Amino acid sequence: MGGAKVVYQHAARFAERGHTVQIVMPQRMQAGIAGWARHMAVQARDRLHRVQPTPYYQAGGVESLVVPTLSPQYVPHGDVIIATGFQTAQGVSALPPCHGSKVYYLQGLETFVHPEARKSWHYPMALVPCAHWLATEVEREGLTVHGVVPNAIDPEEFYQTVPPEARGLRLAALYHRHSVKGPDVLIAALNHVRTRLPTVEAEIFAARPPSHELPRWVQVHVRPSLDEVRSLYNRAAVLLHPSRSEGWGLVPMEAAACGVAIASSANPGIAEFLDDGTSVRCVPVGDGVALGDAALDLLRDPEIRISQALAGQRAVASFDMGAQSAHFLDLLASL
Repeated sequence: MGGAKVVYQHAARFAERGHTVQIVMPQRMQAGIAGWARHMAVQARDRLHRVQPTPYYQAGGVESLVVPTLSPQYVPHGDVIIATGFQTAQGVSALPPCHGSKVYYLQGLETFVHPEARKSWHYPMALVPCAHWLATEVEREGLTVHGVVPNAIDPEEFYQTVPPEARGLRLAALYHRHSVKGPDVLIAALNHVRTRLPTVEAEIFAARPPSHELPRWVQVHVRPSLDEVRSLYNRAAVLLHPSRSEGWGLVPMEAAACGVAIASSANPGIAEFLDDGTSVRCVPVGDGVALGDAALDLLRDPEIRISQALAGQRAVASFDMGAQSAHFLDLLASL
């Protein structure tokens, strides 16, 4: 999950500045039988998908602490405690003062997680969204934003190794089974492109085996390493980004850093760092055929594709993770 990765990126930079940082991962969000049942179901699914019961991300100087629940006896005391999503917001807000000043780091609208996710914004915590469009949504609720901390990527992780002009007719995309990520839109776009450009190839990566039936000609990578993802981006000419909603959109940011031209649904997160018509080609949300047409336009016109890819590279390079983490620390210190 991109949101989890960002948490680890900030945590690593906090630790580099001399702070003690612990990332607390509750195994259950619900109490009682329902919580246990869900926990066991997730464990069974993990075993089926060969997902290891250890943290996927790591950060130097940061302890990953797996706990049964967010009950006070399991959560360390500290100066600040940060809820990083809707699932942890209520538990963090209910902790006693010895656990620290409470912050809610908003990484998306999250109504796809729960239809009443907006209500969690009203818990007694300082609100720090990752995007300005989210800050606007918070303010529409009559609430105050403590500060905005935009996302960024590590240029040592995502960078160009193959020039855009040297790439063939190849698409890339992230697959996620949840409808908010647009798996149906992705499949419709892939089929549309292939019908009109039979020589096109595509590579998809996913955290788990796809639960949708993807076209047989598409190559699927499950839980690829960082190096494999970077290589996948550098083989691609165009990235399809079908999400209906994104707090930010890390995948198109990573791909743009690697020289990929982006064809995207016009979700609000993409506009935080790319400009439609210059560094991204946007289409109406939920329209797979339009997304496919945007990709076809880029694939058929190398000059426009290369120009957009270079503009995307410049745009994402202006966001620095070190600077954003320093800003986040300043916001925490002001509490």
